Amino acid sequence: MTTSWSHPALEAAIHLLGSRTGLAFGPERRAGVEQGIRRAMERAGIADPLSYFCRIAEDARALDDLIVELTVGETYFFREPAQFAFLRGTVLPEIRRRRGEGHTLHAWSAGCASGEEAYSLAILLLEEGLLGQAHVLATDISRAALAKARGASYGSWSLRGEGAAAVRPYLRPTGDRAVVAEVVRRLVTFEYLNLALDVYPSVATGTWGIDLILCRNVLIYFDPETVQAVARRLFAALAEGGWLLTASSDPPLAGEAPFETVVTSQGIFYRRGAPPAVVAAAPPTAVGTPPADAGGAPAPAVTAPAPARPRREPAPKPAMAVAAASDVDTALAAARQDLARGDYAGAEARARALATVAAAALRVRALANLDLDAAERASAEATALHPLSSELHYLRSVLLLGLGRDDEATRAARRALYLDRSLAIAHFTLGSILQRRGDRTGARRAYRNAHDLCAARPADEVVPLTDGEPAGRLAAAALAQMTRLEHLRPGEHR
Repeated sequence: MTTSWSHPALEAAIHLLGSRTGLAFGPERRAGVEQGIRRAMERAGIADPLSYFCRIAEDARALDDLIVELTVGETYFFREPAQFAFLRGTVLPEIRRRRGEGHTLHAWSAGCASGEEAYSLAILLLEEGLLGQAHVLATDISRAALAKARGASYGSWSLRGEGAAAVRPYLRPTGDRAVVAEVVRRLVTFEYLNLALDVYPSVATGTWGIDLILCRNVLIYFDPETVQAVARRLFAALAEGGWLLTASSDPPLAGEAPFETVVTSQGIFYRRGAPPAVVAAAPPTAVGTPPADAGGAPAPAVTAPAPARPRREPAPKPAMAVAAASDVDTALAAARQDLARGDYAGAEARARALATVAAAALRVRALANLDLDAAERASAEATALHPLSSELHYLRSVLLLGLGRDDEATRAARRALYLDRSLAIAHFTLGSILQRRGDRTGARRAYRNAHDLCAARPADEVVPLTDGEPAGRLAAAALAQMTRLEHLRPGEHR
């Protein structure tokens, strides 16, 4: 039995929340949701529901407080210990066998709330000997929760449950609180991201080529249509062979995206398998990592070959040693077709055989779907061979940003813009880098440049060097970032 809203403005508030965030609350939860709204109203000092609706429609912080009230509840360190045991005993060893010992593991805590899950994952990676070879991206829709997560200070409520013993060696007592050790904090980057919006996967935000995604106790807040869209985007964000873990309370995803479903005693997990055609197309000497096991079970326990060492190709020889222009165009078109249908290894192999700027850029893009480290090495070689290509310097900046090498990313973005000031997407990427580094003035200027360049184009015109991004949408994104910078507190960068 469900109850009706006590005031139409409360229903309007939930519709507003859904339109802004994708969150959905069924009729059976109406009574609890209304109580949550009332608590948020009390904190805001507002008794009239209509006035509160007007507040959250205009005040991002008030809306954020409501998000926290209605979504953040049960979260603590090493929640669902059986899943972390599965990660330790099965998932991480499988990733390391398949990717090679030199691979930097990229993990994503999607919907990280106040950070306990992300830090738990970082501790696990640290204990598995991956210091310096792993990075955890942690994202959430609540900026208040992200602020708490970055502070890394927790009370006893976060230390309940059987997983508390695992985290205590990495906590430093401070009064009646405990602060996560710096060695753990350095492994995690916290960023704002709304899973319900079509803004990922993206190399620029680090949501691309992910080895492991934890998206637990998040999907329960979305309606079926949004769950399907999120499942497909999470699938696309995974590297081939990558793993996705959801919570036991989350809706099943087997029919929402082409996942391989792995049923275990610890729960149901999902993988992105490698298409057979892609595996077959991978040449023995391809730079990158061994192909993922296409089955639902972990890859066989064999030692993966070490990633090929980067090497600089010799400069192109005279015309007689280079394929005819028509042959090059044909081969490049075939490589583009491979890339479009997801045959990244095939595209990389074709492009590597060609000595043109366009082929070098295509090869970098293909590798970015397979291994960010290998793609970065290829981009370094390509920019050395073609130093006047603004596209190659831009691609390098995006890859370096994804790897957390912000200083180098800044230099690469500035080189791209020195060569071509009209690259709107390079201005936008530079803004992202500078914002993350705390340079709000520089970030605002870069976003402004991106906005003005896009605003001068037809709204539906595709912005150069993007994957089909229309100018109107990128202009809106740049404007949103500028607005957000205006509302950040002093010292807050993200």
